[in-house]
Amino acid sequence: MEIKRLMEEFDEAVIRSFVQKNADYYLTKWKIMASGGSKVSWNWAAFLLTGPWMGYRKMYFYAFIFLVLNLLSYIPLLGLIVWLALWIGIGMLGNYLYGKYTYNKLLELKVKFPDEEAFKMAVVKEGGTSVAGVFLVFLMALGISFVALGLIYLIVGEAYTY
Repeated sequence: MEIKRLMEEFDEAVIRSFVQKNADYYLTKWKIMASGGSKVSWNWAAFLLTGPWMGYRKMYFYAFIFLVLNLLSYIPLLGLIVWLALWIGIGMLGNYLYGKYTYNKLLELKVKFPDEEAFKMAVVKEGGTSVAGVFLVFLMALGISFVALGLIYLIVGEAYTY
């Protein structure tokens, strides 16, 4: 499991430098998850503000997948089930997803920057949070919505022309 490897392969100072804001919260959660082998750990921010939280934590790929899956919420009944599953699932797995993202990013940086000082500087630069990331996810949501609306128009739009 990525969380256990994160805690074993990287020292706490490196993880703290990457996470930056709320590092104590995530380190505590990840230590519990690593010792118990669980992927489940509740995260209120991930539950209540899924897309913006992912953008804030620079997890843009996860945010994109979340937004695309959210399009299914427009399908009656199935959409409600998908929406609830995403909402609750991300709340339950948010800490795991962020830990996995952190581990993969630190591995990538370790390979890219074999020099210890360059690695530490890259960790600080690439990690942390981003208010701009929240806006980026909002723009992603708009873009995905426009593409979806365009596809819907292409498929059924001509049936509604007068």
